[in-house]
Amino acid sequence: MSPSVPSFLDRAKGWLSGRRSPSPLIRRDEKTGSFSNARDFTITGGEFIDAGGVNEMNISYITKVISSGRAVFELLEPYACLEATKDSSARHPPPRCHPGTRLRIQDGLTQWLFNESDERKMLWVRGFAGTGKSAVAQSFGDFCSDAKRHGASYFFSRTTSRNKIETVVPTIVYQLAITVPGYRPLIEHRLADDPLLLRNSPEVQFRKLIVEPFVTLLHQRPSQSFVIILDGLDECDGEDPQLRILDMINHMMRTNPNLPLRWLIFSRPEAHLKDAFIDLINCGREELILDAECRDDVERYTREHISRIKHKLRKFVPADWPPEEQMRELLNAVSGLFVLASTCLNYIGDPSEADPRSRLDALLIFMHRSQESVSMNPLAALDLFYSRILEGIPSAVFKTTTHILAHTSYKSQFYELKRLHSAQALCNFLRIDQVAFYKAVRGLHAVMSIPEPEDAALSQLQFHHTSFQDFLLDPNRSGKFVIRKHEALLDIVQSGIYWYEVDVIHFHPCIGWDSELGHKHDSLPGLTWVSKDTRSLLSESITRFLQWGLFNRDFDMVLDGVDEGLLSQLSNIDFRYWQAHNVLNLAIICRLDPLTSLVRTEPSGAMDHQLLEYFNLVIRNGIAKPATFPLRRDLPDGQWIRNYFIIGQGVKSVIVWTTKSPYTRGRVTCSLRSDQEPSDVQISRYQDYLRKFGWDEEKAKLEMK
Repeated sequence: MSPSVPSFLDRAKGWLSGRRSPSPLIRRDEKTGSFSNARDFTITGGEFIDAGGVNEMNISYITKVISSGRAVFELLEPYACLEATKDSSARHPPPRCHPGTRLRIQDGLTQWLFNESDERKMLWVRGFAGTGKSAVAQSFGDFCSDAKRHGASYFFSRTTSRNKIETVVPTIVYQLAITVPGYRPLIEHRLADDPLLLRNSPEVQFRKLIVEPFVTLLHQRPSQSFVIILDGLDECDGEDPQLRILDMINHMMRTNPNLPLRWLIFSRPEAHLKDAFIDLINCGREELILDAECRDDVERYTREHISRIKHKLRKFVPADWPPEEQMRELLNAVSGLFVLASTCLNYIGDPSEADPRSRLDALLIFMHRSQESVSMNPLAALDLFYSRILEGIPSAVFKTTTHILAHTSYKSQFYELKRLHSAQALCNFLRIDQVAFYKAVRGLHAVMSIPEPEDAALSQLQFHHTSFQDFLLDPNRSGKFVIRKHEALLDIVQSGIYWYEVDVIHFHPCIGWDSELGHKHDSLPGLTWVSKDTRSLLSESITRFLQWGLFNRDFDMVLDGVDEGLLSQLSNIDFRYWQAHNVLNLAIICRLDPLTSLVRTEPSGAMDHQLLEYFNLVIRNGIAKPATFPLRRDLPDGQWIRNYFIIGQGVKSVIVWTTKSPYTRGRVTCSLRSDQEPSDVQISRYQDYLRKFGWDEEKAKLEMK
């Protein structure tokens, strides 16, 4: 290789050195560099890059990664969602077809896979909620893996944040680099030649990382077809992203019909997807319906699981349980719907009750009474059963149950790595102790996976099926049991404020620039459910969730308004100890404005006048404008911006301002307190930020007037 042309290793090393995604050696809360300890002045935004982030340890790690041949995976991983893959531990145990069931659809998929003359490059398998689509997708994916035909898979789920279009192509490419011979070197060189490719649109990534490499492979080494499985496309975040994915695949099939790729897509039969699939070329359609075969499959599944329950709880049931008459009633009640059968079986075999005979009796009585209401719609029966489960929760603990369900329903709003990592972490965050937790969820085993106490520090609380979350969030289905978005977010925000105050007041009371918000201190006081071994782990989970989840600028939920309880809590906050960008994000989440009396842009007393005086010292009497409300996360590009507001009560107040120049997408958010004059170091550092942003005071004055 000519010394004048950088090798792939050199190019990849250079790009890895400069990339801003966290390496495994540097955690997100352990920042390095010249401004790592800045507290009152906080950089937010993606374009401010501190050269201190590249160090000898990073370079050593990068060199080791590239030399080991794993570079392409390290490049892709920050942009992929590996939790969405077929064999991901995050999906364990995945749903699979019960042995001997769904044979017709699986046989049809197998014939489609091995018949290379079949011109249908795509199959759409549609079915209503609970018909077993994900189980078929998983089982067929396993079969394809055994046959060396599985290229990649993406199992969408809106309940776990596996639903972002931006992660779909990198996740598929990551898997294809493992499964398809000759593909990985092409991707390595493509990423080395274009380091910004993974920040391009999904359409550009699809063309350059999937279509074009497979065109090259087709000429180099014609091969058998590989299957790419997309399960739950309707759970991708929004109709437009769903249609964009179909457009990318359709364009590939029209322009390059001979590529050795087959697409298998599972979804509910939503109207916009029906319309889209009608127009797709070379696309077959299958439907999972509640026909005689499906009813036979559900009967086989139900009988075998009843036998398992009977064996597991044999001390509590007679040998002839259940009578065949009751079994027939149960089969008639579940109506050939897998999700309803599964929920009923979980209810009957609830380990916290250990009384399957009484549970089956109660279930059948309920189903019999509900027959007239559900008519011929088995999904209506599912909703009624969900309501029956919630009605069975004692009123004394129902409020606690609602808190738990609310957070579990909306946890997908936070990226996977930014969530509370376990059921025990959630309980501590909500200030629920172990006894109260298990009382509150005791009646939910039919609809949720609830970890045992010894596993709760590491295992999450999860819904068995998305249909229960759908039920909870839809007032037309759940009625009085609906989990409303505003109430859920309000609960999360109030708990977040409580723990953030505990953290900063106990462990980060420094009033200068040298306070660090990493969790390098004792555990949080006031935890409700901990042991000696889990105390530190659970504390860190809560503080990480606050810093990188709830108060992160990427969190895009906002309250509908502020009630008296939240306003009272906000009025008592000592904002002097809060990081500046967290104050801003809290104000955005709560939609605070001058009408609340907590936020203002005009001075209301001596403290406020002092804050404005200190503010002018730092900006050297430069141009600044009062913030406009409601406050926004997304500031316009191409403008000079320096907006401020004052927040808090009395001496606990701070002035917060955001600065942005038209030359960068980044911004700096800063705060000052009234009881401490800004130091020369603070002033010079802010001026240093301005230089890095290309701030021009004269131009700013002209345009901001």
